[in-house]
Amino acid sequence: MFASSPFPELLHHAILWLQAYALVLLMMGLGALLERRWAATLLQSRAAQRLNMAYAGVYLVVVEAAKPLAAAASVAIVNAFGGGMVVLVSHGWSAVASLVIVLLTIDLLEYGFHRLQHTWPVLWKLHSLHHSAVDFNVTVTLRHHWLEVLIKGCLLYPIVGVLFKVEPWIVGATSIVFMIANNIAHLNLRVDAGRYVTWVINPQYHRLHHSIRAEHLNHNFAQLLPMWDHIFGTRWIPAKHEWPATGLDDGTQPGSLLSAFAWPLGQHAAHDAMPARKAVALLDEEAK
Repeated sequence: MFASSPFPELLHHAILWLQAYALVLLMMGLGALLERRWAATLLQSRAAQRLNMAYAGVYLVVVEAAKPLAAAASVAIVNAFGGGMVVLVSHGWSAVASLVIVLLTIDLLEYGFHRLQHTWPVLWKLHSLHHSAVDFNVTVTLRHHWLEVLIKGCLLYPIVGVLFKVEPWIVGATSIVFMIANNIAHLNLRVDAGRYVTWVINPQYHRLHHSIRAEHLNHNFAQLLPMWDHIFGTRWIPAKHEWPATGLDDGTQPGSLLSAFAWPLGQHAAHDAMPARKAVALLDEEAK
């Protein structure tokens, strides 16, 4: 009787969620310690950081709840296309090559989806929650609207399943890599990477993507490897002392958990930020 009970499966998911939550707390804790020692921007709002941490906790619960729907949709899409055109080996040294192939593929897809988030008004309304952070620091890492995960899970990741037939652990390993990279990218950390600043994602390179300055608009979309920005013409190489202010054009940001989760529906700058940014881009083009 116990074997047919859903309890073991629910317990398994609960343990995975707790592990993910603990890992997120660990990453943010380590990031906060580094930021305290080598902060790029001083005197950041403690209230905003507490809100981000609270949002991250609730966000993880919502994301975990949305996974079954995203997984079902992903499986349906992959099955519809016959899934797994290329079989990747998942053992021995060949597994390393498979891991690199999947990592590069997902990174390219993430880059493309990120550009769509800044191009399509509907996606921008969701994504602007992340960009509304005036205080750029490690607690902003998970400040994404929960619907973004559902959309990405249904539209983006199935492409990997259509392309490759691969063991789940390899995809899981890439998720860990991206999670670590995302936390590093959002650190309020003044580190001079020198000539390596465009080799892999780092706080200064990604901070320019969040910049409110017109010249930084629509640059540095990379999630892990800036080479995609170089290939597609969206790379901005940061100068040694280039650490700009961040946020939306008018500084609007959520003041509570409720306003954060209802961000696309609220009467705030997210509705106008995309046209404003487009207007700035048009003015820049005319100036050229």
